[in-house]
Amino acid sequence: MPVALHLAHMSDCHSHFDGAPLRLLTPDGQSVMRECGGYPRIATRIAQLRAEAQACATPHLFLHAGDTFQGSLYFNRFKERANATLLGQLAPDAMVIGNHEFDLGNEALRDFIRAVPFPVLAANLDNRHEPSEAQAPLRGLPNLFDAERPWLEKNLGGTRFALLGITLSQMDDIANPDPHTRFLPVEETLAQTLAAIQGAGIRHIILLSHLGIEQDKKLAERFPQLSLIVGGHTHSLLGDLSHLGISHSEPYPLWHAGVPLFHAGHSAQTLGVCRLRFDDTGRVIEADGRTEWLLWEAVAELPALTAIAPEPTLEQHLAHHYRPVLSQMASHAIATLPAPLHHQRLPDAQHPHGSELAPLVAEAMRWSTREQVGRVDFALHNAGGVRCSLEAGPITEADIAGRLLPFAIPLILYEVYGQELIDALEGAINNATDNGVVGNGSGSFPYVAGLDYRYDADAPLGKRITRLRWEAAPGQWESVAPQARYRGVSSAYTAAGKEGYMALRRTLSHPRRELGLTLADAFVRWARHQGSLTARSPLGHYQPRRA
Repeated sequence: MPVALHLAHMSDCHSHFDGAPLRLLTPDGQSVMRECGGYPRIATRIAQLRAEAQACATPHLFLHAGDTFQGSLYFNRFKERANATLLGQLAPDAMVIGNHEFDLGNEALRDFIRAVPFPVLAANLDNRHEPSEAQAPLRGLPNLFDAERPWLEKNLGGTRFALLGITLSQMDDIANPDPHTRFLPVEETLAQTLAAIQGAGIRHIILLSHLGIEQDKKLAERFPQLSLIVGGHTHSLLGDLSHLGISHSEPYPLWHAGVPLFHAGHSAQTLGVCRLRFDDTGRVIEADGRTEWLLWEAVAELPALTAIAPEPTLEQHLAHHYRPVLSQMASHAIATLPAPLHHQRLPDAQHPHGSELAPLVAEAMRWSTREQVGRVDFALHNAGGVRCSLEAGPITEADIAGRLLPFAIPLILYEVYGQELIDALEGAINNATDNGVVGNGSGSFPYVAGLDYRYDADAPLGKRITRLRWEAAPGQWESVAPQARYRGVSSAYTAAGKEGYMALRRTLSHPRRELGLTLADAFVRWARHQGSLTARSPLGHYQPRRA
C-alpha cells in the first residue's frame, strides 16, 4: 500500500532571521525589490503546512539541511544563542550539521545542540576519540546522532522511516573543529549505515546531506536504496525561477538515478514543499512540490508569488530581544567613504591589484592587534573573508559586522618562520588560481598589511614567491629571512591552515594566542580611529601566467 508524506525543508539560512532582499523580474522586464523570508514567515507557513497535513491524516516532516550559523549581524552579535532559540521555535524534525556550525570550534556547536529540542544528525562525525577532559564534549549528547548512533528511526503514519545525516568529510580544511574531532569518509559511512538500516528491516530512508547538489547526484547513483536526499551547502535553487530572470532551471525535485533530490536556496528566503508517495520498497512514486518564496509584500505582476504574514510570537521575540541591538549598531556612522571601495577576490585586467577593501581589513587587523598586544609584524587575510564592496558615504557598525565582515571568527596572534610564511603565501595563491594544484576556491587569495610580496605564476612550484619583505619600521622594508621568526595576525580560519594556507599548520606548535577580537571588531576600532577610509597603495604583486 502506498505511503504518503508531506515534506518541508530549508538550508543555508546563515542566521538571516529577517530573510533577505530579493530582486524580482516581472514579465514585462521590470526589476522589483522585495523583502523575502525570515523566521517569522517561515513559522507561519510551517504551521499552515502542518495543519494541512493533519487535516488529511498525513504525516509531516520539516527538515533543515545545515548551515544555520554565521552570515548576518544577528550571528555576529548573538552567536549560537539566537540560532538555538529561534530555530528551536521553528521546531524542525531534524537537522544535519553544516560546515559553518564548526566555525567557532566545538563549544558553540555543543551549546547549540544542548539547547535545541530536535535531533541533530551527522553519521560521519566521529567523536569516539574525544578525550574525557575535553572542554566542549560532543560525545554522548542525547540529541546528536553521530558515528556511534548514526541514524534516527521515526514512525510516520505507521511506516518505519530512517533519517540520517552526512556532512563534509574535509571539515578540517574548511571549518574549525577541535583537533580530536574526526570526519569519516562519506561513501564508507553511508555503505555501513545503510546496510545496518536495511538489516533492521527499514526500507524508507531519508538522507539529510550537507555536501552540495553535485555530490548529492553522485550519492544517488552510488546508493539507489536511498528514498530521497534533502540537501544544502551549495545554495542551490530548483523549480521555476523565471521571476528571477532565470529561464532555464532544473526541476523541483530533481530526479537523478531514480532518487529525488530536494534543495531550496539560502538565507531563509524560501521553503521547499512537497507531497510524496512511496511504494512498499521505499521508492518515491509521486512527488508534487515546489520552491516557495515567502514575500513580505506581493507583486501584482507576479500573482504566483503571494505575500505571507509573520507569526506574531516569533516576530515579537525578534523585535524585543534582538532588533534593538542591531538598530543601535546601524544608527551612527563610525567612518566615511569619500569614494566607493571595490572588492573582488582575484586581480584581473581591470583591477590588477584585486580588492581595495581586503587590504584595509588586513591593516585594521594589524592596527587593532598592536593596540592590544604591542608588536605585530604583519597581518594576513584571505579574500573570501571579505564579503562585499562598499558605496561612498557613511559606514556604520552594522554595515561592517552585518555585510562586510559577517563571519564572526576570532583573530589569532601567532609566530611563524619566514619560510613558513613564504610557503603559506604561495600555497594560498596556487590554491586560489588552480596553479599546479587542484584548488578549492578563489577565497584563499591573500591580502596583507606589513608585507610586500611578489608572486610569479610561471615560476616553478615552490619558487613562485620571488620576493617577500616586511615593514621593520614605518617605511623601512627588509627581506623576510627564512629562518627568522615573525609575529603575525590572521583569522582563526586562516591561522589554522585552511584552504591553501597549509604551511601555517606548522605554526600550531609555535606560541599563539586568541585575541578576543573578531574581524568586525578590529575593523570597527580601526575605522573609528581613521574617520575616513580610502584605498591605499597595494602591497603584494601577483604576476599571472603569461600567454
